Amino acid sequence: MTASNDSSESFFTNERGKKIYCKYWNKDIKSPRALAFISHGAGEHCLWYTELAHQLADKGLYVFSHDHEGHGQSEGSRMHITDFRHYINDVFQHTDTVSKQFPNVPIFIVGHSMGGAVSIVAALDRPDYFTGVVLIAPCVTPEQDTAGPIKIFFGKLASRIMPQCPVLWLDDKYISRDQAIRQKYKDDPLVYHGGMKAKWAISLLQALQEVESKLSTIQWPFLVLHGDSDKIVNSKGSEALYKQAASVDKTIKILKDCFHQLHNEPEPDGSKVKEEIVGWIVQRLP
Repeated sequence: MTASNDSSESFFTNERGKKIYCKYWNKDIKSPRALAFISHGAGEHCLWYTELAHQLADKGLYVFSHDHEGHGQSEGSRMHITDFRHYINDVFQHTDTVSKQFPNVPIFIVGHSMGGAVSIVAALDRPDYFTGVVLIAPCVTPEQDTAGPIKIFFGKLASRIMPQCPVLWLDDKYISRDQAIRQKYKDDPLVYHGGMKAKWAISLLQALQEVESKLSTIQWPFLVLHGDSDKIVNSKGSEALYKQAASVDKTIKILKDCFHQLHNEPEPDGSKVKEEIVGWIVQRLP
């Protein structure tokens, strides 16, 4: 990794030759109690998690993240991917590098929305790698009521003919009930405000189909949080995960009236969500 002028930032080059922007919120910590990697959602970037990261860092965790390929300050075509596992491979390239600095230190992953799907697939690929998985409004399963057979057919057709053709749009009024957060999101030049592209959408769908087929094999500890008023990713997948997973240590919280970015909901809800996440992780530290 090559450090930038800011000691809390760096880049690594992934296996596809793209520079990936990395963020470290307490890089100088000598003996962390655990490592916590944050996996952001579609279209956004890792700097949206600074408040949560600082709260985790205050508990003695080494907290780090990166912008997924094609997001934020990372290289790559915006919101385009040819294989969802490219995201997962980048997560392991990054976490393996950090873990070598702190051998035998527990590793947690925190994932929001699409980043939740990234976290689940990563934990399925390496079931003993993470001490715990925290999921904030995660994409878990393909919902046939919102992506029916006709949409899937035309999405697959578009992904072959025009892989970067926009096919899905997120309505940012459902990001959070907090007007200031919605405005910040609209004004953020690092947030992707265009349509979700065909090949990306099909790659995500294929990943979610894999996840759905493997829910009953999950045994790792997890906390899943979801708003019952989330109109971007509904809570059905989170509920299926909790019901079907074989994990002994599993917790689900469905939060009344809350939207998609639970950690950025109006007070007191936003603070309660962050406290829930921090508390759950701290309770599982050695």
